[in-house]
Amino acid sequence: MRKRFSKTLFCVLLLALVILASAFADDYYLSYKKFAAAENADGSRRITYNEISDQISNLLREGIRRYNAGLARDGDAGYYKPFTNSYGFWYETSGFEKTVMGYISGARVKEVELRFSTMKKAVNNGASVDVVKVEVDKLVSMLKEDADYLDVLFGYKTVSGSSGNTGLTWATFVAVFSIILREGLEAILIVGAMIAYLIKTENKVGVRYVYTGSIFAIFASVILAVILYAITSGTSNSIPQEIVEGVTALAAVAVLIYVSNWMISKAESEVWTEYISSKVSESASKGKMLVLASTAFLAVFREGAEVILFCQQYFSRAGSMKNGYLAVFGGIVTGLAAVALIFVLIRYFGIKIPLKPFFMATSILMAIMSITFLGSGMWELFLDGGLAERFGGIFQSLAVTIPSLAWMSGNDVLAFFGVYPTWITLGPQIVLLIITVITYIIALKRNNKGAN
Repeated sequence: MRKRFSKTLFCVLLLALVILASAFADDYYLSYKKFAAAENADGSRRITYNEISDQISNLLREGIRRYNAGLARDGDAGYYKPFTNSYGFWYETSGFEKTVMGYISGARVKEVELRFSTMKKAVNNGASVDVVKVEVDKLVSMLKEDADYLDVLFGYKTVSGSSGNTGLTWATFVAVFSIILREGLEAILIVGAMIAYLIKTENKVGVRYVYTGSIFAIFASVILAVILYAITSGTSNSIPQEIVEGVTALAAVAVLIYVSNWMISKAESEVWTEYISSKVSESASKGKMLVLASTAFLAVFREGAEVILFCQQYFSRAGSMKNGYLAVFGGIVTGLAAVALIFVLIRYFGIKIPLKPFFMATSILMAIMSITFLGSGMWELFLDGGLAERFGGIFQSLAVTIPSLAWMSGNDVLAFFGVYPTWITLGPQIVLLIITVITYIIALKRNNKGAN
Protein backbone atom coordinates (compact mmCIF):
# COMPACT_ATOMS: atom_id res chain seq x y z
CA MET A 1 0.00 0.00 0.00
CA ARG A 2 2.80 2.40 0.95
CA LYS A 3 4.71 1.57 -2.24
CA ARG A 4 1.60 2.07 -4.33
CA PHE A 5 0.97 5.44 -2.64
CA SER A 6 4.59 6.48 -3.23
CA LYS A 7 4.34 5.53 -6.90
CA THR A 8 1.09 7.45 -7.27
CA LEU A 9 2.59 10.51 -5.57
CA PHE A 10 5.66 10.31 -7.82
CA CYS A 11 3.48 10.12 -10.95
CA VAL A 12 1.41 13.09 -9.79
CA LEU A 13 4.55 15.17 -9.12
CA LEU A 14 6.01 14.15 -12.48
CA LEU A 15 2.80 15.13 -14.26
CA ALA A 16 2.80 18.48 -12.44
CA LEU A 17 6.38 19.12 -13.54
CA VAL A 18 5.50 18.29 -17.15
CA ILE A 19 2.51 20.67 -17.01
CA LEU A 20 4.72 23.37 -15.45
CA ALA A 21 7.38 22.84 -18.10
CA SER A 22 4.75 23.12 -20.82
CA ALA A 23 3.53 26.34 -19.29
CA PHE A 24 7.09 27.70 -19.36
CA ALA A 25 7.51 26.55 -22.96
CA ASP A 26 4.36 28.37 -24.02
CA ASP A 27 5.36 31.51 -22.15
CA TYR A 28 8.20 32.60 -24.43
CA TYR A 29 9.28 32.47 -28.07
CA LEU A 30 12.86 32.49 -29.29
CA SER A 31 11.95 34.82 -32.18
CA TYR A 32 9.31 37.35 -33.14
CA LYS A 33 8.68 35.41 -36.34
CA LYS A 34 7.64 32.31 -34.36
CA PHE A 35 5.49 34.42 -32.05
CA ALA A 36 3.68 36.10 -34.94
CA ALA A 37 3.17 32.76 -36.71
CA ALA A 38 1.65 31.22 -33.58
CA GLU A 39 -0.34 34.16 -32.26
CA ASN A 40 -1.30 36.00 -35.44
CA ALA A 41 -0.80 33.60 -38.32
CA ASP A 42 -3.35 35.25 -40.63
CA GLY A 43 -2.16 38.80 -39.87
CA SER A 44 -5.66 39.85 -38.94
CA ARG A 45 -4.68 42.10 -36.06
CA ARG A 46 -1.93 44.49 -35.07
CA ILE A 47 0.50 43.16 -32.50
CA THR A 48 0.96 45.88 -29.89
CA TYR A 49 4.33 47.09 -28.68
CA ASN A 50 3.40 46.11 -25.14
CA GLU A 51 2.89 42.56 -26.39
CA ILE A 52 6.36 42.70 -27.93
CA SER A 53 7.96 44.10 -24.78
CA ASP A 54 6.12 41.48 -22.66
CA GLN A 55 7.38 38.69 -24.90
CA ILE A 56 10.95 40.02 -24.74
CA SER A 57 10.56 40.12 -20.95
CA ASN A 58 9.30 36.51 -20.92
CA LEU A 59 12.25 35.44 -23.04
CA LEU A 60 14.72 37.18 -20.73
CA ARG A 61 13.08 35.61 -17.65
CA GLU A 62 13.48 32.22 -19.33
CA GLY A 63 17.15 33.07 -19.85
CA ILE A 64 17.52 33.87 -16.14
CA ARG A 65 15.78 30.60 -15.24
CA ARG A 66 18.17 28.60 -17.43
CA TYR A 67 21.16 30.56 -16.17
CA ASN A 68 20.19 29.95 -12.56
CA ALA A 69 19.60 26.24 -13.28
CA GLY A 70 23.19 25.87 -14.46
CA LEU A 71 22.28 24.69 -17.97
CA ALA A 72 24.80 24.65 -20.82
CA ARG A 73 25.61 27.98 -22.45
CA ASP A 74 25.02 27.21 -26.14
CA GLY A 75 22.24 25.72 -28.23
CA ASP A 76 18.48 26.37 -28.31
CA ALA A 77 18.20 24.84 -24.83
CA GLY A 78 21.20 26.81 -23.51
CA TYR A 79 20.97 29.81 -21.23
CA TYR A 80 22.62 32.30 -23.62
CA LYS A 81 20.17 31.92 -26.51
CA PRO A 82 17.29 33.85 -24.86
CA PHE A 83 19.58 36.77 -24.01
CA THR A 84 21.06 37.11 -27.49
CA ASN A 85 17.76 36.45 -29.32
CA SER A 86 16.00 39.15 -27.32
CA TYR A 87 17.88 41.72 -29.41
CA GLY A 88 18.61 40.27 -32.87
CA PHE A 89 15.46 38.17 -33.21
CA TRP A 90 13.05 40.43 -31.32
CA TYR A 91 13.94 44.09 -30.73
CA GLU A 92 15.19 44.57 -34.29
CA THR A 93 13.08 42.22 -36.38
CA SER A 94 9.74 43.00 -34.70
CA GLY A 95 10.05 46.59 -35.93
CA PHE A 96 10.37 47.89 -32.37
CA GLU A 97 13.81 49.41 -33.00
CA LYS A 98 12.90 51.22 -36.23
CA THR A 99 9.63 52.50 -34.77
CA VAL A 100 11.41 53.92 -31.72
CA MET A 101 14.00 55.50 -34.02
CA GLY A 102 11.29 57.19 -36.08
CA TYR A 103 8.73 58.15 -33.46
CA ILE A 104 10.93 58.70 -30.39
CA SER A 105 14.60 59.22 -31.35
CA GLY A 106 17.68 57.51 -32.74
CA ALA A 107 19.56 58.30 -29.54
CA ARG A 108 16.94 56.36 -27.55
CA VAL A 109 17.60 53.30 -29.72
CA LYS A 110 21.34 53.53 -29.00
CA GLU A 111 20.57 53.86 -25.28
CA VAL A 112 18.48 50.68 -25.33
CA GLU A 113 21.06 48.84 -27.45
CA LEU A 114 23.73 49.70 -24.88
CA ARG A 115 21.49 48.22 -22.19
CA PHE A 116 21.19 45.01 -24.23
CA SER A 117 24.99 44.92 -24.59
CA THR A 118 25.59 45.45 -20.87
CA MET A 119 23.12 42.70 -20.00
CA LYS A 120 24.74 40.18 -22.36
CA LYS A 121 28.19 41.08 -21.06
CA ALA A 122 27.06 40.34 -17.48
CA VAL A 123 25.76 36.92 -18.56
CA ASN A 124 28.82 36.15 -20.69
CA ASN A 125 31.17 37.03 -17.82
CA GLY A 126 29.40 34.75 -15.35
CA ALA A 127 27.89 37.48 -13.15
CA SER A 128 25.61 36.43 -10.29
CA VAL A 129 21.93 35.81 -10.99
CA ASP A 130 21.04 38.89 -8.92
CA VAL A 131 23.27 41.11 -11.09
CA VAL A 132 21.75 39.69 -14.28
CA LYS A 133 18.25 40.28 -12.88
CA VAL A 134 19.09 43.92 -12.20
CA GLU A 135 20.30 44.40 -15.80
CA VAL A 136 17.23 42.64 -17.19
CA ASP A 137 14.90 44.77 -15.04
CA LYS A 138 16.52 47.99 -16.29
CA LEU A 139 16.18 46.87 -19.90
CA VAL A 140 12.58 45.70 -19.53
CA SER A 141 11.68 49.00 -17.85
CA MET A 142 13.03 50.96 -20.84
CA LEU A 143 11.21 48.73 -23.33
CA LYS A 144 7.98 49.05 -21.36
CA GLU A 145 8.28 52.84 -21.29
CA ASP A 146 8.76 53.00 -25.06
CA ALA A 147 5.98 50.44 -25.67
CA ASP A 148 3.50 52.48 -23.61
CA TYR A 149 4.30 55.61 -25.59
CA LEU A 150 4.00 53.87 -28.96
CA ASP A 151 0.79 52.00 -28.08
CA VAL A 152 -0.90 55.24 -27.05
CA LEU A 153 0.39 56.94 -30.21
CA PHE A 154 -0.90 54.14 -32.46
CA GLY A 155 -4.20 53.91 -30.62
CA TYR A 156 -3.56 50.41 -29.27
CA LYS A 157 -3.91 51.75 -25.75
CA THR A 158 -5.72 54.73 -24.23
CA VAL A 159 -4.89 56.60 -21.08
CA SER A 160 -6.68 59.31 -19.16
CA GLY A 161 -6.56 62.55 -21.12
CA SER A 162 -5.29 60.81 -24.26
CA SER A 163 -6.89 61.38 -27.63
CA GLY A 164 -5.85 57.96 -28.94
CA ASN A 165 -4.11 58.08 -32.29
CA THR A 166 -5.34 61.53 -33.34
CA GLY A 167 -1.77 62.78 -33.70
CA LEU A 168 -0.48 59.64 -35.44
CA THR A 169 -0.66 61.06 -38.97
CA TRP A 170 1.34 64.13 -37.98
CA ALA A 171 3.80 61.99 -35.98
CA THR A 172 4.30 59.74 -39.03
CA PHE A 173 5.01 62.75 -41.25
CA VAL A 174 7.57 64.08 -38.74
CA ALA A 175 9.14 60.61 -38.35
CA VAL A 176 9.62 60.09 -42.10
CA PHE A 177 10.80 63.68 -42.60
CA SER A 178 13.36 63.40 -39.77
CA ILE A 179 14.70 60.09 -41.09
CA ILE A 180 15.15 61.47 -44.62
CA LEU A 181 16.79 64.62 -43.27
CA ARG A 182 18.99 62.86 -40.70
CA GLU A 183 20.23 60.13 -43.02
CA GLY A 184 20.49 62.41 -46.05
CA LEU A 185 22.32 65.21 -44.24
CA GLU A 186 25.57 63.28 -43.84
CA ALA A 187 25.65 62.36 -47.51
CA ILE A 188 24.65 65.79 -48.81
CA LEU A 189 27.27 67.58 -46.68
CA ILE A 190 29.97 65.48 -48.31
CA VAL A 191 28.60 65.57 -51.86
CA GLY A 192 27.74 69.28 -51.68
CA ALA A 193 31.18 70.20 -50.37
CA MET A 194 32.93 68.22 -53.11
CA ILE A 195 30.77 69.75 -55.86
CA ALA A 196 31.49 73.27 -54.57
CA TYR A 197 35.18 72.37 -54.32
CA LEU A 198 35.33 71.17 -57.93
CA ILE A 199 33.39 74.16 -59.31
CA LYS A 200 35.57 76.56 -57.34
CA THR A 201 38.65 74.98 -58.93
CA GLU A 202 37.04 74.98 -62.40
CA ASN A 203 37.07 71.20 -62.68
CA LYS A 204 33.79 70.46 -64.45
CA VAL A 205 34.87 66.93 -65.37
CA GLY A 206 35.19 66.11 -61.69
CA VAL A 207 31.64 67.31 -61.04
CA ARG A 208 30.33 64.69 -63.46
CA TYR A 209 32.26 62.00 -61.59
CA VAL A 210 30.70 62.99 -58.28
CA TYR A 211 27.17 63.08 -59.71
CA THR A 212 27.74 59.71 -61.39
CA GLY A 213 28.96 58.18 -58.13
CA SER A 214 25.88 59.51 -56.32
CA ILE A 215 23.45 58.19 -58.98
CA PHE A 216 25.08 54.76 -58.98
CA ALA A 217 24.79 54.73 -55.18
CA ILE A 218 21.02 55.32 -55.38
CA PHE A 219 20.56 52.37 -57.75
CA ALA A 220 22.87 50.20 -55.63
CA SER A 221 20.89 51.15 -52.51
CA VAL A 222 17.64 49.97 -54.10
CA ILE A 223 19.20 46.64 -55.09
CA LEU A 224 20.75 46.20 -51.63
CA ALA A 225 17.46 47.06 -49.91
CA VAL A 226 15.69 44.32 -51.92
CA ILE A 227 18.42 41.80 -51.07
CA LEU A 228 18.47 42.70 -47.37
CA TYR A 229 14.68 42.55 -47.16
CA ALA A 230 14.73 39.07 -48.68
CA ILE A 231 17.47 37.91 -46.30
CA THR A 232 16.04 39.39 -43.11
CA SER A 233 12.46 38.32 -43.81
CA GLY A 234 13.68 34.74 -44.30
CA THR A 235 15.90 34.48 -41.23
CA SER A 236 14.10 36.75 -38.72
CA ASN A 237 17.43 38.48 -38.19
CA SER A 238 18.58 41.92 -39.39
CA ILE A 239 22.28 41.44 -38.65
CA PRO A 240 23.28 41.26 -42.38
CA GLN A 241 22.03 44.84 -42.82
CA GLU A 242 24.13 46.08 -39.88
CA ILE A 243 27.25 44.29 -41.17
CA VAL A 244 26.88 45.85 -44.65
CA GLU A 245 26.34 49.32 -43.16
CA GLY A 246 29.32 48.92 -40.82
CA VAL A 247 31.71 47.77 -43.56
CA THR A 248 30.52 50.55 -45.89
CA ALA A 249 31.03 53.15 -43.16
CA LEU A 250 34.60 52.00 -42.49
CA ALA A 251 35.38 51.99 -46.23
CA ALA A 252 34.03 55.55 -46.37
CA VAL A 253 36.33 56.51 -43.47
CA ALA A 254 39.43 55.51 -45.47
CA VAL A 255 38.33 57.47 -48.56
CA LEU A 256 37.27 60.53 -46.55
CA ILE A 257 40.63 60.66 -44.77
CA TYR A 258 42.38 60.60 -48.13
CA VAL A 259 40.16 63.35 -49.59
CA SER A 260 40.48 65.47 -46.44
CA ASN A 261 44.28 65.32 -46.54
CA TRP A 262 44.26 66.06 -50.27
CA MET A 263 42.19 69.20 -49.74
CA ILE A 264 44.18 70.50 -46.77
CA SER A 265 47.37 70.13 -48.81
CA LYS A 266 45.92 72.65 -51.31
CA ALA A 267 44.77 75.16 -48.67
CA GLU A 268 47.22 77.83 -49.79
CA SER A 269 46.25 79.46 -53.10
CA GLU A 270 49.88 79.34 -54.28
CA VAL A 271 50.00 75.61 -53.62
CA TRP A 272 46.75 75.09 -55.53
CA THR A 273 48.00 77.14 -58.50
CA GLU A 274 51.16 75.04 -58.59
CA TYR A 275 49.05 71.88 -58.45
CA ILE A 276 46.89 72.99 -61.40
CA SER A 277 49.88 73.90 -63.54
CA SER A 278 51.60 70.58 -62.80
CA LYS A 279 48.70 68.41 -64.03
CA VAL A 280 50.42 66.86 -67.03
CA SER A 281 48.97 63.35 -66.78
CA GLU A 282 45.30 62.79 -67.69
CA SER A 283 45.37 59.39 -65.97
CA ALA A 284 46.52 60.95 -62.70
CA SER A 285 43.71 63.49 -62.87
CA LYS A 286 41.22 60.71 -63.65
CA GLY A 287 42.52 58.75 -60.67
CA LYS A 288 41.75 61.68 -58.36
CA MET A 289 38.30 62.02 -59.87
CA LEU A 290 37.59 58.33 -59.28
CA VAL A 291 38.44 58.84 -55.62
CA LEU A 292 35.90 61.67 -55.43
CA ALA A 293 33.30 59.52 -57.22
CA SER A 294 33.97 56.73 -54.73
CA THR A 295 33.55 59.16 -51.84
CA ALA A 296 30.18 60.30 -53.18
CA PHE A 297 29.11 56.71 -53.82
CA LEU A 298 29.98 55.52 -50.30
CA ALA A 299 28.42 58.57 -48.65
CA VAL A 300 25.08 58.03 -50.41
CA PHE A 301 25.15 54.22 -50.44
CA ARG A 302 25.91 53.98 -46.73
CA GLU A 303 22.45 55.17 -45.68
CA GLY A 304 20.48 54.64 -48.89
CA ALA A 305 19.36 51.05 -48.28
CA GLU A 306 18.42 51.79 -44.68
CA VAL A 307 16.28 54.76 -45.71
CA ILE A 308 14.45 52.60 -48.26
CA LEU A 309 13.79 49.89 -45.67
CA PHE A 310 12.55 52.52 -43.21
CA CYS A 311 10.15 53.96 -45.76
CA GLN A 312 8.94 50.46 -46.67
CA GLN A 313 8.01 49.91 -43.03
CA TYR A 314 6.06 53.17 -42.87
CA PHE A 315 4.23 52.37 -46.11
CA SER A 316 3.26 48.97 -44.70
CA ARG A 317 1.35 50.60 -41.84
CA ALA A 318 0.11 53.70 -43.70
CA GLY A 319 -3.13 52.00 -44.76
CA SER A 320 -4.23 51.52 -41.16
CA MET A 321 -4.16 55.23 -40.27
CA LYS A 322 -6.10 58.23 -41.48
CA ASN A 323 -4.23 59.99 -44.32
CA GLY A 324 -1.35 57.57 -43.71
CA TYR A 325 -0.04 57.51 -47.28
CA LEU A 326 -0.26 61.29 -47.45
CA ALA A 327 1.84 61.51 -44.27
CA VAL A 328 4.51 59.13 -45.61
CA PHE A 329 4.70 60.72 -49.08
CA GLY A 330 4.64 64.18 -47.50
CA GLY A 331 7.50 63.28 -45.16
CA ILE A 332 9.58 61.88 -48.03
CA VAL A 333 8.99 64.85 -50.35
CA THR A 334 9.55 67.46 -47.63
CA GLY A 335 12.65 65.66 -46.36
CA LEU A 336 14.15 65.46 -49.85
CA ALA A 337 13.31 69.15 -50.40
CA ALA A 338 15.13 70.07 -47.18
CA VAL A 339 18.16 68.01 -48.20
CA ALA A 340 18.11 69.62 -51.66
CA LEU A 341 17.97 73.10 -50.10
CA ILE A 342 21.02 72.33 -47.96
CA PHE A 343 22.83 71.11 -51.10
CA VAL A 344 21.98 74.32 -52.96
CA LEU A 345 23.21 76.46 -50.07
CA ILE A 346 26.53 74.58 -49.95
CA ARG A 347 26.82 74.51 -53.72
CA TYR A 348 26.19 78.21 -54.41
CA PHE A 349 27.31 79.94 -51.22
CA GLY A 350 30.35 77.72 -50.73
CA ILE A 351 32.02 78.95 -53.92
CA LYS A 352 31.77 82.57 -52.68
CA ILE A 353 34.03 81.82 -49.70
CA PRO A 354 37.71 82.86 -50.25
CA LEU A 355 39.95 80.02 -51.43
CA LYS A 356 42.01 79.28 -48.32
CA PRO A 357 39.12 79.37 -45.78
CA PHE A 358 37.00 77.28 -48.18
CA PHE A 359 39.63 74.55 -48.54
CA MET A 360 40.23 74.57 -44.80
CA ALA A 361 36.51 74.34 -43.99
CA THR A 362 35.91 71.59 -46.57
CA SER A 363 38.87 69.58 -45.36
CA ILE A 364 37.78 69.88 -41.72
CA LEU A 365 34.24 68.84 -42.68
CA MET A 366 35.63 65.71 -44.38
CA ALA A 367 37.73 64.95 -41.29
CA ILE A 368 34.71 65.35 -38.98
CA MET A 369 32.62 63.08 -41.20
CA SER A 370 35.38 60.45 -41.24
CA ILE A 371 35.38 60.43 -37.43
CA THR A 372 31.57 60.28 -37.45
CA PHE A 373 31.53 57.35 -39.88
CA LEU A 374 34.19 55.57 -37.84
CA GLY A 375 32.07 55.71 -34.67
CA SER A 376 28.91 54.68 -36.53
CA GLY A 377 30.68 51.91 -38.41
CA MET A 378 32.21 50.41 -35.26
CA TRP A 379 28.79 50.56 -33.54
CA GLU A 380 27.03 48.88 -36.47
CA LEU A 381 29.65 46.13 -36.67
CA PHE A 382 30.30 45.38 -33.01
CA LEU A 383 27.00 46.20 -31.31
CA ASP A 384 24.25 46.01 -33.95
CA GLY A 385 26.15 43.43 -36.02
CA GLY A 386 26.97 41.33 -32.95
CA LEU A 387 30.75 41.08 -33.45
CA ALA A 388 31.47 42.15 -29.86
CA GLU A 389 29.29 39.32 -28.62
CA ARG A 390 30.75 36.84 -31.12
CA PHE A 391 34.36 37.65 -30.25
CA GLY A 392 33.62 38.06 -26.53
CA GLY A 393 36.37 38.89 -24.03
CA ILE A 394 37.90 42.34 -24.40
CA PHE A 395 35.65 43.22 -27.35
CA GLN A 396 32.47 42.68 -25.34
CA SER A 397 33.94 44.54 -22.37
CA LEU A 398 34.63 47.55 -24.61
CA ALA A 399 31.08 47.50 -26.04
CA VAL A 400 29.29 48.67 -22.87
CA THR A 401 28.65 52.10 -21.37
CA ILE A 402 31.64 53.86 -19.80
CA PRO A 403 30.20 54.76 -16.35
CA SER A 404 31.71 58.26 -16.25
CA LEU A 405 30.27 59.01 -19.72
CA ALA A 406 26.78 57.63 -19.14
CA TRP A 407 25.41 61.19 -19.53
CA MET A 408 26.24 60.97 -23.25
CA SER A 409 23.73 58.16 -23.75
CA GLY A 410 20.47 59.31 -25.32
CA ASN A 411 21.93 62.55 -26.72
CA ASP A 412 20.65 63.11 -30.29
CA VAL A 413 23.43 65.51 -31.34
CA LEU A 414 26.20 63.17 -30.21
CA ALA A 415 24.41 60.23 -31.83
CA PHE A 416 24.29 62.11 -35.16
CA PHE A 417 28.08 62.53 -35.02
CA GLY A 418 28.58 58.87 -34.13
CA VAL A 419 29.80 59.63 -30.60
CA TYR A 420 28.74 57.00 -28.06
CA PRO A 421 29.92 56.29 -24.49
CA THR A 422 31.75 53.03 -25.32
CA TRP A 423 35.45 52.35 -25.80
CA ILE A 424 34.74 50.19 -28.87
CA THR A 425 33.62 53.37 -30.69
CA LEU A 426 35.39 56.19 -28.82
CA GLY A 427 38.83 54.51 -28.78
CA PRO A 428 39.28 54.40 -32.58
CA GLN A 429 37.76 57.90 -32.89
CA ILE A 430 40.27 59.35 -30.42
CA VAL A 431 43.17 57.69 -32.27
CA LEU A 432 41.89 59.02 -35.62
CA LEU A 433 41.39 62.51 -34.12
CA ILE A 434 44.99 62.59 -32.86
CA ILE A 435 46.33 61.41 -36.23
CA THR A 436 44.17 63.98 -38.05
CA VAL A 437 45.36 66.88 -35.87
CA ILE A 438 49.02 65.88 -36.35
CA THR A 439 48.49 65.53 -40.10
CA TYR A 440 46.88 68.97 -40.30
CA ILE A 441 49.69 70.62 -38.35
CA ILE A 442 52.29 69.06 -40.67
CA ALA A 443 50.30 70.03 -43.80
CA LEU A 444 49.81 73.63 -42.66
CA LYS A 445 53.49 74.01 -41.83
CA ARG A 446 54.38 72.62 -45.25
CA ASN A 447 51.89 75.00 -46.93
CA ASN A 448 53.22 78.02 -45.04
CA LYS A 449 56.77 77.06 -46.00
CA GLY A 450 55.72 76.74 -49.64
CA ALA A 451 54.00 80.12 -49.52
CA ASN A 452 57.14 81.80 -48.13
